[in-house]
Amino acid sequence: MNGLVPPRKVAFYIRVSTERQAKVEEGSLKNQEQMLRAELDRRNAQHKDWGTFVESYVDEGISGKTTNRPAFQRLMQDIELGRIDTVMFTELSRLSRSLKDFLNIFEFAQRYTCDLVCLKTEIDTTSPYQSLVTKILMVFAEFEREMTSRRTALNAYERSKRGLANGGAAPPGYRRDKKRKGYLIVDPVESRIVQEIFSMYLKEQSIKQTVEQIQEHYHEPLGRNITRSKVYTILTNKAYVGVREIYRRDEANRQEVAAVWEPIIDRQTFDQVQVALQKNRDRYNRHLDRGRFAYLFSGLIRCGNCGQRLQGKSAWSSSNRHRYHYYSHRRSCPKGGIVRIDAALIHRLVLGWLRDIMNDGERFERLRQEGVKRVNHRIEELQEALTQIDQQQTFLVEQIDTRINELARSKEDAIRCSIEASITRLASRQEELRQERLYAEHEVGQLEALATSPRLFANYQKQIRKTLGLVDQDGHAENAKTALKDLLAALTLNPEDIKIALSGLVNRRALSSTLLVVAPPDRLELPT
Repeated sequence: MNGLVPPRKVAFYIRVSTERQAKVEEGSLKNQEQMLRAELDRRNAQHKDWGTFVESYVDEGISGKTTNRPAFQRLMQDIELGRIDTVMFTELSRLSRSLKDFLNIFEFAQRYTCDLVCLKTEIDTTSPYQSLVTKILMVFAEFEREMTSRRTALNAYERSKRGLANGGAAPPGYRRDKKRKGYLIVDPVESRIVQEIFSMYLKEQSIKQTVEQIQEHYHEPLGRNITRSKVYTILTNKAYVGVREIYRRDEANRQEVAAVWEPIIDRQTFDQVQVALQKNRDRYNRHLDRGRFAYLFSGLIRCGNCGQRLQGKSAWSSSNRHRYHYYSHRRSCPKGGIVRIDAALIHRLVLGWLRDIMNDGERFERLRQEGVKRVNHRIEELQEALTQIDQQQTFLVEQIDTRINELARSKEDAIRCSIEASITRLASRQEELRQERLYAEHEVGQLEALATSPRLFANYQKQIRKTLGLVDQDGHAENAKTALKDLLAALTLNPEDIKIALSGLVNRRALSSTLLVVAPPDRLELPT
């Protein structure tokens, strides 16, 4: 890089889906960072001052199916603020597992003149040609995945219609026929235990007691390792009456055909068991505590010290008269953070904060003001960038004029070719700067309109009202959890407070804007 063009501000994005993966050497968090540092060093060696490392953004134990990841959201905000202009990652799946999400990320990065560099695929937007290749590769990769998935699903469906078993382990009581693919053979030992499970359940009318009886009388692997969930799966599996179920979990499309294997259970016994199971389910539902505690933020709260996600848990008091509900680490915080916190307290603080915003309270006004400040700050950054673009354009014009004069004086073909190539590169950069200027001017116009718009952050109130309506309704706990995950980017638990970060996507949808405007996280003090 020359003295006029500053080094790139490079960030590493690192992610693994599970905490277990984070401990594996190959593909671990540490290994990903080492690979990215090596690539950055290589590029700096090829082009002096190509890029300066700024920060690693690490999401540990979070799926790539969603963009609602704390470190990822922070990265997007820093790109918006201009702290980062190049993001490096080892594999596409680390950044996103969805083509739609990746294209949104790609477009967002392009708006803020931020490049994406992937080590293991041909994704590199540091030049216009590579950017075009990236888009084409993404489309073809998604098309190939969809076609492969569709072919696999169609083949499995056609086999199922013929009564054949697809891949996976055979149900207990059967083993796979090695000579005939898709056929099952009755296992004489296990089939006897399966028959006894059906008989025992009809007698005891209890899965728990059935498990205890089977464990007591049968010491073969199936009997010794039997569990309640395994017994329930056996009792409800129509494979034992010679029926092949297709789309078993899809009520609208579920089909049944005659299987190619012999039944182990007669139809009358199977039907009697289904009636008994339904009676037990009805009895359980009648006595189910409708006020059962809902852990609304399970998996959404993270420890500010170690970054672990806290899960909802409960425990009885020593007198067995009161049940406590709390969010907790799996064991303890390795960095001395809060190990557990009362769930009702967290619910009261966070939901109260959301209600304040919904009702035009003090916190909403502060949120709006902070958002406007960030918009104005971004306008100032863009205006400064426009000044720098003008300086670079002036410099390039001078350089092109100098090269043209050199070309006019030069008579050697080799030197002329070199000068022409230099002029071409300078002209290409000139065009890039022109496009950057057009975009920056457009973005300044958008931001100036947003800064005075009454709709800025207004949709949060609508989204919060909808979410709190689900929270307040009985029987909608799962829907409320989903809505809260869409609304909140992160809840970070610190020793003295909890920080709440709203998702910037809510604002973006409301404004029908290409911009992601996010207010800084708010801070709620924990009672002492």
